[in-house]
Amino acid sequence: MLIYLTILILVGIFISFLKIQEKENKKNIEKILKSLKEKKIYEKIPSELKDEYMETLHKIIKQDLELDNSLVELREYRKELEVTYNTLLEKSKKLEYSNQSLEAKVTSLSNINALSRTVLSIMDLDHIINIILDAYFVLTGAKKISLYLWEDGKLINKKTRGDIKFRGEISFSQEELKGFTYQDYKKIYEDLKKEFKLKEGEIIIVSPLLIKEKEFGVIYIVEDEDRFTSNDEETISALGIQVAISINNAKMYADLRIKERISQELEVAARIQEKILPEKITNVFGLQVEKYFDPAKEIGGDYYDYSKIDDENFLITIADVSGKGVPAAFLMALGRSIMKTLETQKLSPAMTLKLLNKIIYPDITEDMFITMLHSNFNYKTKILTYSNAGHNPLIVYRAKSDQIELHTTKGVAIGFLDSYNYKENQLKLDKGDIVIYYTDGITETENHEKELFGIERLKKVIYDNKTKEPSQIKDIILDEINIFRKGYQQVDDLTFVIIKNTEAEITE
Repeated sequence: MLIYLTILILVGIFISFLKIQEKENKKNIEKILKSLKEKKIYEKIPSELKDEYMETLHKIIKQDLELDNSLVELREYRKELEVTYNTLLEKSKKLEYSNQSLEAKVTSLSNINALSRTVLSIMDLDHIINIILDAYFVLTGAKKISLYLWEDGKLINKKTRGDIKFRGEISFSQEELKGFTYQDYKKIYEDLKKEFKLKEGEIIIVSPLLIKEKEFGVIYIVEDEDRFTSNDEETISALGIQVAISINNAKMYADLRIKERISQELEVAARIQEKILPEKITNVFGLQVEKYFDPAKEIGGDYYDYSKIDDENFLITIADVSGKGVPAAFLMALGRSIMKTLETQKLSPAMTLKLLNKIIYPDITEDMFITMLHSNFNYKTKILTYSNAGHNPLIVYRAKSDQIELHTTKGVAIGFLDSYNYKENQLKLDKGDIVIYYTDGITETENHEKELFGIERLKKVIYDNKTKEPSQIKDIILDEINIFRKGYQQVDDLTFVIIKNTEAEITE
């Protein structure tokens, strides 16, 4: 029993020692952990743990330093992130504003494009102006609009929208406008702008209507200053271009319509003129006859005619009205109709010209006149009687003498004097003789060197081809003119009549 009791006591003492030792170890462990936490060296560390303890402490200190550095870097990075975020937020706001502005511009451009397609299909100027002025109110902040256009040297108010009572007008001569520069027009528009009455808070925008340095006019747009935006400015500029293009197209179309109408009328007039010229005749009373007529424009002022008035008389006339085109053609038609009436009276050539001049003189303008050579060929006598009212002389080839001659009489052009007594001469035609009636469109034909074809060349052509028939002579004359002209434009009517006597005098 004693032994067991002693063992128990010893066990108890051992257990108590262990407990005391455990407490000591626990305290040591706590002190070690605390030193590690505080990163301070614990001096009472058991020797067998010292190396491991110091290594652990150094690692903790190193990791702690690295952690501190990481935290510093993290804070800096966070600051950078905040700056980046704020920057991105600001840019996002700007991008959103730009996107809204871009959408507004795209919408505006889309509307302008649709407007462009609409007005391009319309050619009435007033209709175009009304549509585009409506567009200003829809697409901009416009309150009032005033549109001016240049017409015959005047800047005229064509349309206003809104409460605008001012209707100023500016006028210049065409010669002054020719010398105007862009700056001159700009000053005119700015000076006119000052005349508009504006309310408080209103501004006026000047939008010139200009295409390729061609001035059409100007538009004045009145807006509230606090509502005026850069987008409005761009839209106004784009609309101004569209207005100018539309006005230009409308005017070009109107001019084209006028030209087409004139062209159609000239075509009709040319057909009428062609109809009133005599039909082709090749042989009458032993005369071979050939003619040619080619106006420089659609219709001409040259005139030729021939007609058989009885069994032995054949009339031949050639004339040239001053000027070209429609006025000359009208005067030519008037002269021809009077001549046709006078021919029925079987008067002498001189008396016919005298009466023609008497009738036409009161109705002819001072800047117009008619040169004319009127003749009558008698079949029996073979005598050509002629009278000249300021026209070119006859070119005559004499078969017997083999010579070219010029034959004429003095006389003023029709329409120069109220009353004039014309003279006449006679020319007997032998077999083989050739007579050329012509207008100055032949002799005054020019080449690129401004040299004239002249009467000598015409005489030579006739002489060199004296044995040929009039139809052949005609073709040769035209060929020689074209060779001489070398592609230079025809500036005057070309008209001539060729007669060739193929019979001798008739004896009773």
